Parts: sequence; structure tokens; C-alpha cells
Amino acid sequence: MMTFRACRAALCAFGLAFAQPLFAHGMHGGTAQLEKYNNDRSIAIQVYGGTQKDSGKVKLSYYGNMAVLIESPKGVKVFVDPWRNDIVGMYPPWYMRDMPIVRTDIALVTHAHFDHDAIERVQADQVLDRMAGEFSFGDVKITGIADKHVCETQGDIPYRKLVKFFIDQDPCPPNEGLQWDNSLYVIETGGLRILHWGDNRQNPPERVWQKIGHVDVAILAVSDEGHILSQKWADVVMEKSGAHIVIPSHYYIKGVHIPGALGLESADKWVAKHENTRLTSGVLELTPAMVAKYQQHVMYFGDNVAFETTVKLPADDGKLPEVPPPETGFERFNPDRQ
Repeated sequence: MMTFRACRAALCAFGLAFAQPLFAHGMHGGTAQLEKYNNDRSIAIQVYGGTQKDSGKVKLSYYGNMAVLIESPKGVKVFVDPWRNDIVGMYPPWYMRDMPIVRTDIALVTHAHFDHDAIERVQADQVLDRMAGEFSFGDVKITGIADKHVCETQGDIPYRKLVKFFIDQDPCPPNEGLQWDNSLYVIETGGLRILHWGDNRQNPPERVWQKIGHVDVAILAVSDEGHILSQKWADVVMEKSGAHIVIPSHYYIKGVHIPGALGLESADKWVAKHENTRLTSGVLELTPAMVAKYQQHVMYFGDNVAFETTVKLPADDGKLPEVPPPETGFERFNPDRQ
């Protein structure tokens, strides 16, 4: 007869075997123990201040939606807002693919929505989820500012009504749930102050703007239909930030988003209203001297992201392949051959 201790061990083993594929496909909290990397990069940053000699440049790689990888001059990597499709059934699919797995030193999450908190898509030594306060590491300083998610966008889509329809919750204060709270981040490195807006409301109180202070680069959630920031409110936030360079994000990207999903559009029309540079890749390198040349200038990634979005099919040599012979693999189990 099985003892209680043996029975408990067997149940535990069964539970772990059952849970592993669930964790591996997007569950939170249980993924870290499955990872094969270690924290040697973090130790090196503590010892040497970074993982490379000072390049004098800040590298920003765009992964679609609000996802950006910021690499400091000394090689410290900060990834903000990794994405995936909703895994709890609240919202319909938005993406046609998974975000690639990305190695980073620090992962930042602005708020608890599927398109911002896919921490299982990053290999991060440290995860700062909805962080408020200050954090320094190597040549990077991060300030998290607690505020609220947008709840009424005044764009083409009736956002508040749509949320109530899908999940029967009111996203507006004072009784909103955790998913309707947002942390803005100011990331300081290489002589630059970079603001990541997340999905913050368009009219934060003055205390928030005082915390933000002067910024050189602002990453704003703006698309033509106004899913988060409408074109009008994007202009207001852009001017209020005083940023030299503004990078639109959270818009439709061919090869990343499902066409027409929730009415998401590009940011082409909004970009065209401002002095702009249409970037030709998903990577942008910045220096203080380069940034200082601009004032309220829009740099637009468009459909460019820092990973491959097209499917490359095998080359066609113009010849029809031969028809393979009928499958006979079952014959290896013929008893007469054993």
C-alpha cells in the first residue's frame, strides 16, 4: 500500500509534469526556473559598470507595439513592454505571430495587459513590473512614475464602451482594476533622458509632469485612429513633453498585427503632419549631439521592426518534384522479419 508521503510525492511529480507545458506557453511566475541562461551579465555590470567599453551611443531597437530594447553605451540592455496575444480570454487575438525571444538585463512592464506584459518572451535577469520609484544599474537610471491607463481616448473607436462590452469593467477611475493602472518610465543613459509613455492617460496631473521633467526622446502610443493617444492628444503630449525626438508606437505593423484587428491603423497620417524622418530599419542609434539638432521631430519606424517578419519560401527551380513511392514504413513491424 502506498504511504501518504509516497502518494504526495507522486501527485507532486504529476503536477509538475502537467504544469511544465503550461508554463512554457505563457504562464507567469513559473517560467524563470526553466530558463537556461544565468546572471553573469548582471554580475559583470555590477563589477565593471557594463559589458563593453563606452560606445558613446544609445541603441534603440523597435519590436512593434510599445516594445523597445534600449542598449546603453556600456552595453546594459533594458527591454520595455514585450507583447503576445491575450492568454486569459478577455480580448480577441491581435498579433499574427509571437514576439521573438529577446535576451535583456532588465525587463520593464508599464501595465498588466497582454500587449505589454509578456515577460515570458524576454530572457531577463531582472523584471521590474509596473515599477514606481528609482532604480540604477550600470550606466542606466530608471524612474517609474505611477499613474493611470487611458480610459477614454476620444479617438475613432469608443474605447470605454468597447472595454465594457468585452469584459464588463469600467476602465476609468476611481474603481478601475489593476490592468487600468500604468507606470511611465524615464530611462536615463548616455546623456539622454528617454520617456516611455506606455498606455498612459492623455491628461496626467501636474505631479506626473514634474516627475517626468525634461526629456530628449519620447516614445508615445499614437496611431491614426487614436487607439490610445488620438492625433489631437498626441500633439498635446508631444508639446508638453518638450522632447527633441518623438517616436510613435502602438500602431498597426504589416507582418506583426492581424489586419483590421480592433480597427488598429498605422500612424502615417499623424506623422505626415509633423517634421519627420521615416526610418528604413528597426534600429536607431542616438547621441546627445545628434538629438540636440532636432526639436519636436518625429522619427517613424513604420513597418520596420528589429526582427524578420516575412516568410522566405524555398527557391523554385521550375521542375516538378518526383512523386515518392507509396509509404511502406509499417513493414518494419512485420513479425516475419523479426
